[in-house]
Amino acid sequence: MKWLAIILTMFFFAGCSPNIPEPETMSPSASMSEAEAQTLGESWTVKHLLRGKNVFVELVVPGVSFSKDRGNSQAKGQVAVFVNGKHYQTYHTAAFIIKGLDAGRHQIDIKLTDESSRPLGYEKSFTVSIP
Repeated sequence: MKWLAIILTMFFFAGCSPNIPEPETMSPSASMSEAEAQTLGESWTVKHLLRGKNVFVELVVPGVSFSKDRGNSQAKGQVAVFVNGKHYQTYHTAAFIIKGLDAGRHQIDIKLTDESSRPLGYEKSFTVSIP
């Protein structure tokens, strides 16, 4: 009986090791990438994550605001998104979702413009593959 208690205690402590595996649902997808570009002397970042037929996109652009608040001294911007060379939509936020892409490879072009749709000089492209 004493041996059984010792063995069970060993199994208990062996199961409580500090090597906790990462949950599969929280690990980054293989299609997740981060692209940095140098434009007009400032760096900006485009991150995208593929989930099914949707692409989640997030922009970090120093000196550009997507807010409609007029009190901000930053340049006001909007995001023109093109899928396979065709205008998909214009967003007024730094994070957005490109929804319902068909199966296959798609080139996504991101272009930042001011409120009058004049280019701000920020452009970035990436490719996604929808299974």
